Amino acid sequence: MRLRTIATPFVILISLATAAALGSDEVPDFNRDIRPLLRNRCVKCHGPLKPAGQLNLSLPSALARGGDSGPGIVRGQPAASRLWQLVEQDEMPEGAPLPPAEKELLRRWIAGGAPGLPNPDEGDSPGETHWAFQKLHPPPLPTLRDPSVVRTALDAHVLAALETAGLTLSPEASRETQIRRVALDLVGEPPTPEEIDTFVQDDQPQAYERMVERYLASSRFGERWGKHWLDAAGYADSNGYFSADTDRPLAWRYRDYVIRSLNADKPFDRFLREQLCGDELAGFRPGQPVTPETIDLLEATHFLRNGQDGSDIGVQEPEAFEIDRRAALEAVVQVTATSLLGLSVHCARCHDHKFDPITQREYYQLQAILFPAFNPQDWINPKDRVIYAYLSGEKEQWEQREHDLKAQLAHLKDEYTAWLATHREPSDVLLSETFDDGWQSRWSATAPGDDKPSAAIAFDKPDPPAARVQEGALQIIAGPGESWLSTTRAFDWTPDETGGWIQATFDLVDNRVNGGPAERLGYNIAVQDFDDSGPVDGGNLLIDGNPSTATTVYRDYPGADQKPIGTIGAQGYVPGRNYGVRVTHLGEGKYRLDHIVDGLPEGASLNLTAADLPDGGFAFFFCVGRSFVVDNLRMERSLPATTANVDVAAIRRALEERRSQYNEQRKTLESQRSPEPGRAIAWVSDKSARPPVVPFLTRGQYHLREGDVPPLALAALSEPGEEYVPPTIPPDATTTGRRTAFADWLLRPRGRAAALIARVHVNRVWRQYFGRGIVATTDNLGVSGALPSHPGLLEELAAGFVAGGWSQKELHRRIVTSAVYRQSSSPRPEGLARDRDNRLWWRWPVRRIEAEVIRDSMLAVAGQLDPQPAGPYVPTRQTAIGEVIVEEQVPGAWRRSVYLQQRRSQIPSFMKVFDAPSVATICTTRPSSTVPLQSLALLNSDFALARAEAFAQRLLAETDGSTTAVVLRAWRLAIGREPTDRETSLAGEFLESQRGQYTAADATRWATTDFCQMLLASSAFLYVE
Repeated sequence: MRLRTIATPFVILISLATAAALGSDEVPDFNRDIRPLLRNRCVKCHGPLKPAGQLNLSLPSALARGGDSGPGIVRGQPAASRLWQLVEQDEMPEGAPLPPAEKELLRRWIAGGAPGLPNPDEGDSPGETHWAFQKLHPPPLPTLRDPSVVRTALDAHVLAALETAGLTLSPEASRETQIRRVALDLVGEPPTPEEIDTFVQDDQPQAYERMVERYLASSRFGERWGKHWLDAAGYADSNGYFSADTDRPLAWRYRDYVIRSLNADKPFDRFLREQLCGDELAGFRPGQPVTPETIDLLEATHFLRNGQDGSDIGVQEPEAFEIDRRAALEAVVQVTATSLLGLSVHCARCHDHKFDPITQREYYQLQAILFPAFNPQDWINPKDRVIYAYLSGEKEQWEQREHDLKAQLAHLKDEYTAWLATHREPSDVLLSETFDDGWQSRWSATAPGDDKPSAAIAFDKPDPPAARVQEGALQIIAGPGESWLSTTRAFDWTPDETGGWIQATFDLVDNRVNGGPAERLGYNIAVQDFDDSGPVDGGNLLIDGNPSTATTVYRDYPGADQKPIGTIGAQGYVPGRNYGVRVTHLGEGKYRLDHIVDGLPEGASLNLTAADLPDGGFAFFFCVGRSFVVDNLRMERSLPATTANVDVAAIRRALEERRSQYNEQRKTLESQRSPEPGRAIAWVSDKSARPPVVPFLTRGQYHLREGDVPPLALAALSEPGEEYVPPTIPPDATTTGRRTAFADWLLRPRGRAAALIARVHVNRVWRQYFGRGIVATTDNLGVSGALPSHPGLLEELAAGFVAGGWSQKELHRRIVTSAVYRQSSSPRPEGLARDRDNRLWWRWPVRRIEAEVIRDSMLAVAGQLDPQPAGPYVPTRQTAIGEVIVEEQVPGAWRRSVYLQQRRSQIPSFMKVFDAPSVATICTTRPSSTVPLQSLALLNSDFALARAEAFAQRLLAETDGSTTAVVLRAWRLAIGREPTDRETSLAGEFLESQRGQYTAADATRWATTDFCQMLLASSAFLYVE
């Protein structure tokens, strides 16, 4: 049974164009000319599964073998070839016969010896058959009847197909249309009226080229085209794993790297190499200073982290951990293969690929290249996969600045301390400890009189728990268990005289030891020897200092029956200040415990009884997370009033005034301090340099392991002598070097892999401009993907891209300066009759601008677009009704869309309705839908309403407010041209009508806002003509 034909006018046009482009004596090329013809006209009936008559035309070897009726092809003899017999007699294909040009193409190929066809007994060499796997060969320029309109080689290939179809390119668009098109395409914003005037009034040669160069030189170019690469690379600011779409806080550094690279016109091959193995190229070792170039390399390697990763989701079963970790590894393989090679390699995870020449073993060999950086048995969780790096000389400058500031703070503190010594309340000094030589004789690891020592503290030893003096201060190094370092003397903590007090104070030098901040600061008063298991409470008091809030006081500590009895103070502990506690006798057996800061009580106090305060020593408390540095401990008590004979109230007023002055001076100096240099960089690096064992997984099941595989690349993209070679690992290596070797193989000059990478990239770039790729399946240039509509055009672009040093700006320059790009979008009757869908690009394809460009253009026209580049993302938020928004009050809310949080499960609603992708894996082909929600968003969303109002305010501020002036300025800002007479008239009528809807005071403002909203919702604003 014969099936219906699958021919289309488009296929016929392309085949005719190919035939016309060949010289009369040139033998057609199998991959370029014949295979597309067979694929489009014959394979549906004569495919690999159930070929009619057992004649399989999908593979060269099967074509050579033929079917039930004999050989399909007899080299050099069309008349003896079964395929030609059927075609010549119009028995094939079903339906409309092949046009004469296609028949002639097939006949000449067979007559010329059928080059590219293997012998019948040979298999299909995977690298020799598929068109996309071939090395680049710059095609000859086709012969044209009228080459006068050709500006670049690209035009010649497009025009050849047009001439065959009886068409020509359209005339050039107007200058206003051209600059708006170029601006939106190259930088993602509409041109300003001033930019338009500059271009329109430039009557010198090369005016168009100069305008293009201005936009290519703009930093906005990297922001615009960086977004396209970020989508292709699967970038997101979240891990995007099922429902746990956790934050990926450092991903924005990779985004900034991409934007910088495009603005600098970094060669594309270098750009890819840095992303695959930047950490290996950098040779970075943690703790070493780096250069800006090294930081670039480290940030680039975040490319390998772009895939989804759920391995940081809480506590799971071991099997779940294994699944999550291997899923993250598989995501990396998929992103790498699809974004670079345009191949669905992941289809070979469970079995050999059904279409492409990729075996399951090759999938795991490819995985083995990346495996050391994602070894499931030696896993680094995403939140821990971070390093800190600082620039060469940066740390030394910081250390010198810190040294100078610390010296100034110390001098300020000494002055204040000296003043206190002569102006403080009179006291009897019980103990003054500066931790000079001989300090150990005054301190003990036990309570006073204790004959059963608790956990020992090592004096002057490196291992915790330890107490040691360095630089004239006491370092408390906490360890496991609980213990204290106590004075060998006990003190009476119950002053006899009402109003009398006893206090202990010390300078907090630092709350960081060995790099980590103290979780708490602990010290005991009234610590004594007692039997904790006995019936009588011991009365020990622990002052448990919180670095950020008030201090908690515990009674009867240590022991199982410790009890919090309240809090004192209000502030946390900050290095550089003097802290302590004071016990004051209130009379009638009552006492008050105050928190002392810089000599004065601060914050809340706590009432105690004499039973809470037996005699005891003062001790620093050792426990996990409590390491800190102290100095100048002072124990003192007030003098009896009869002895002091001073005005205590006056002293305290002076003390308060001086302390306030000191604190202001201290804060001024502290504000000049800066964090230790070093930026956190999300990265991927091999855990070790030793090669891991990589298993082959039967049917892709993690528990079904069938031997091990070595790291190797795809045979279909290799030739003898050009295979991937696993590197030899030197003894001092910090990584396996597998990714560097992989990048070398991928980007080998004149290699098959490099040719495929170039084709994939230029095809995607072409699609962004023209709305359709030369190969429609931009993510799949494999056997199951579409064939190129203009093979010569694709080869010209790819070969020129590589020959031009992989310059991305030169690629864009070639496209936007071509006659194909510069033509008008106006339809022509003959074009609509012969190529209604504009498949041959006989006119500019009108298309809607992307979601990000819509948002950015609305902000730009309203005069609100924030040009701030780089830096952390602007957060989005999901409202109670499920809408995802950017809060208008958030700093940076009006920055370009590329800087908004790219959360996979939380795309801003206004942009999502215009097809902004969630980037589950990668995205290179967005749909362009037209749905009612888009109109509703433009009319009702808070974002659109706010932009319309701001646009109106701008118009009224920049004009005299007259209808004519407002309409003219609005049109030039939003549409990029002056309105026609009819547009001016209709706009004026609308404004007049809307003014009647409001009170006189607000009529102009709100009518203009309504007008602006309609203009921002118009096709003229939303589409590129």
